[in-house]
Amino acid sequence: MDIADTVGAGVGILSPRFYKLLLAASLAGLLIAAGIAVLLVIQQDADTETPSRSRSTVKEFAPDFTLTSIDGGSLRYGEIKGKPILVNFFASWCLPCREEMPAIERIAREYKAKGVVFLGVAVDDTEAKMREFLTRFDVSFPVGLDSGATIQKSFGVYGIPTTYFIDRQGVINYFHAGAVTEELLRHELDKLL
Repeated sequence: MDIADTVGAGVGILSPRFYKLLLAASLAGLLIAAGIAVLLVIQQDADTETPSRSRSTVKEFAPDFTLTSIDGGSLRYGEIKGKPILVNFFASWCLPCREEMPAIERIAREYKAKGVVFLGVAVDDTEAKMREFLTRFDVSFPVGLDSGATIQKSFGVYGIPTTYFIDRQGVINYFHAGAVTEELLRHELDKLL
């Protein structure tokens, strides 16, 4: 008797009850694996939702900063605190920054009458390039070059453009990483008024 005969003989010995148990165990294993997969997906969704929930419920105060504007003046955050403030971090070489600046400028002109203060903070840029950028987009609000990245670090900005919406109490009500639209600007600024 060779190995094939032994295996064949052994298989023939197994009872139908054994096959039913084997099938039940396989199904139970599949159900357990599916349950674990569902739990992992639920846990992943909970992990991704937690930061956005915490951002909307646990808000931070805006850090104190002083912006030296391109025209040589300086603006301390404490001087404008108590007003709705929009702080936009940008750079002249940043394509999304170029795309959003016309919308920011239009909204800045519209909301200036409502008491909203707009500030631009140029990061990783040169003064000459920043001046060209401001002229090109006819920017009317105060803009400064954050050459030491002090303001950028105090806000925790990692990418540009990033826009912060600060309420009258000095709390960062919302921040948006990426280019903003007029609709988003109006929506967030109206919440500050």
